[in-house]
Parts: sequence; structure tokens; C-alpha cells
Amino acid sequence: MPIPILIVGGAPRLRVDAVRFLSVAASGDTAVALGQALRQRGRTVDLLLGIMARPEVSALRYEGREELEAGLQSWVGQHPDGVVVMSAAINDYTVAQVERHHGGQFEVFSPGQKVPSGGDEVVIRLRPASKVIDRLAGWGHRGPLVGFKYEDRATVLASAEALRRRTGAVLVVANSLCHKVQALVDAEGIHPCADRPALLAALTEAIATRS
Repeated sequence: MPIPILIVGGAPRLRVDAVRFLSVAASGDTAVALGQALRQRGRTVDLLLGIMARPEVSALRYEGREELEAGLQSWVGQHPDGVVVMSAAINDYTVAQVERHHGGQFEVFSPGQKVPSGGDEVVIRLRPASKVIDRLAGWGHRGPLVGFKYEDRATVLASAEALRRRTGAVLVVANSLCHKVQALVDAEGIHPCADRPALLAALTEAIATRS
């Protein structure tokens, strides 16, 4: 019997103060399109999407990173051998401190407070956060893992291979910022795709046949 699939898309919000947040421009389109393609092939697919990603689509939802991690842990707890596809753009940082400079005064605010308007300068200090994809095994995930790497054309393929080796992913999707490089990277090597539709078709086939 085919094993279930979880596709994670969109991006979490990084809370700055009571009313402001930082996020990444991630539409969730890839996650939704991949889910539809796999369902057409008879697969059971769950979507875990950011709160603003394709709001018209029925899916499990998360707002911040804590909710994202909770959703992942819950799904993995029920389906430890399931397929997890990590297409979401997850922030690598967390807010360490928010500072407001005004009239020669210096104030520090916690994420639960609202930084008043009218400051001369607001400084947001970030510190590194652990990578969610690296935590899946610790949460009990044993099934196939698909990662995504999105960065400069000159480095994206090497970074995708490094991610595959580090996490034990069955494959990693490599996308360059300029969209000139689109490929699947697995243990057999690099498999270039001509365009986005070709990449989606190849990714659908790879997931469907390897799980």
C-alpha cells in the first residue's frame, strides 16, 4: 500500500513585536501543484501550508515556526514512515532583540510588546536558528525525505548535494535565484529540467516511484 505524503509549503512568520513580523515571499504554489499531481496518481497527500499561502486551498496551517514544528511533529508521529517534502521557505534566524532609538534614548522590546512609531531607528537583531529539516529524524521520521535548495546559480547544485548528504534525503530540488538552474539531485547525480513544468513532472514521478 502506498505510504502517505506530507508536503510543507509557504513560509513561517518571524514575530518582531506584537503587530509586526518578518517573512519570506513564498506562495505555496509548488506545494499545491505537487499535491494535486500526486493525488491524481492515487496518492494520499496532506498539505501543511503557511497561513498566507494559497488561502483558498484546504490544508493544515501554521503561522510561526513553532506551529510549523508542532504540525510536523504531529504528522510524523502518526506517519513515521511517510514521505515528507520540505518545500517551505523556513527562516534560518530567530529574533534575539528589538531596539528603538529615539531622541538619544535607547529602548529594548520583547516580541510580545509593540514598538512605538516615530523612532529615529529600529534595529532588529537576529540569531541563528536550527534547521527544521535536520530535526525530522529526531522527531521519529524514518521515511523518504525530499529537500529544497534555493540560492545563487553558481552554488545551488553543490549546496543541494551537501543538503542531500547531510540529511539523508532521497532527493533535493535545486532552484537558482535566476531560475536558470532547475534540477533534481539524488544519489545517482544531477538531473536537469528544462523549465518549471518539467521540474514538477520529474519531481512527481520521482516521489511516486520511490515511495
